[in-house]
Amino acid sequence: MKNIILLVKSNIKRNRMGILLSVFSGVVLSLLIYLMGQFVGSVALSKIEIGVMDYDKSILSTDFKSYLSEELDYKLVEHESYDYLSELLIDKSISSIIEIPDGFYDMFASGQDGNITITSTDDFENAAFLEAYMNSYLAGVKLLSINAKGDQRAFDRLITEYKEVEIPISKSKAFDMDLEQFRQREGFRNTIGFFLQIMFALGVVLSFMILDDRATGVYNRITVTPVKPVHYIAGNSIFGFILLMIEVVIYCGYIAIKDVDIGFPVYKLFILMLLLSLFITCFLVSASILIKSKSGITVVIMGYSTIGSILGGAYFPIDMSPEVLQNIARILPQFWFMDAVTKLMNNPMTDISSNIIIIVLFTVLAFLVGAVSFSQNNKRG
Repeated sequence: MKNIILLVKSNIKRNRMGILLSVFSGVVLSLLIYLMGQFVGSVALSKIEIGVMDYDKSILSTDFKSYLSEELDYKLVEHESYDYLSELLIDKSISSIIEIPDGFYDMFASGQDGNITITSTDDFENAAFLEAYMNSYLAGVKLLSINAKGDQRAFDRLITEYKEVEIPISKSKAFDMDLEQFRQREGFRNTIGFFLQIMFALGVVLSFMILDDRATGVYNRITVTPVKPVHYIAGNSIFGFILLMIEVVIYCGYIAIKDVDIGFPVYKLFILMLLLSLFITCFLVSASILIKSKSGITVVIMGYSTIGSILGGAYFPIDMSPEVLQNIARILPQFWFMDAVTKLMNNPMTDISSNIIIIVLFTVLAFLVGAVSFSQNNKRG
């Protein structure tokens, strides 16, 4: 135990910058909860945008645009170039394109029918509602046109009177949503991927330290001292674990202090992150013993963390991927971590004991691989 403690203290003194980087990472993750929540909330609750080309520029077309923006709460993107609006439509920056033809006002003022052209792609639901609203508006204008009997002044007067009439509308929400809760949960959900990436990136500090020990001869000197292989691995693993847990404590501490609603008790999140931190440190120690170059260890760590985060479901639901990838994902600890988090967010009382057991088994396997690799290197001298 004395040798292990000495190794941990030595590693902390040698890597003060790594400790500071861990603190900085925890602060950044905490800040991302708020920023990502605000961003996702603004995107999810933003107004539907539609492109408008007004060739008529009359009081009637102005009233129609006011109806869309003020009554129906659409966001209008007006432009004179159809090509420009078409590009926005293809990119799905807008939902539809509305063309108000030249002579739109004159047709109704003279008692004839006017029309408006709608162009949309695959946003069928919004296009259907927009068309229904448009037809309702045109039906009302048609009634005014009939009553005016082709008299333009009478038609203008009826439009003015129609605009001044307030029609009370009773509105009710289809569902109640706590906006702040939505932002907090989505902010947390969207920072998990960053958490997984940063955890492995911090581990590079531990890997480089082991590689430097080998390059400077410290590694070889340790093998001929009373320090046993398990002591060396345990000492480095404990330091790596401390390095990662600093970030975890700051992250979970922020959630607890700010009372961020993540959908389940924060202590369960802390336990999951603690177990994942144990796996990552053991994995990094094993990889650092097996791989002899910094470039090689960097590629392995970052490649494994990126692929593991993607297949694990940190950025999109794994159910959306092909069945082959779903099966591959199950051999990654990131999958079981994300699966546990997702289950808890959906039901805080759900049983995640199987996920915990599997993560622990991954950790034990990684530790054993590192211990065996170090022992073999020791025997070879």
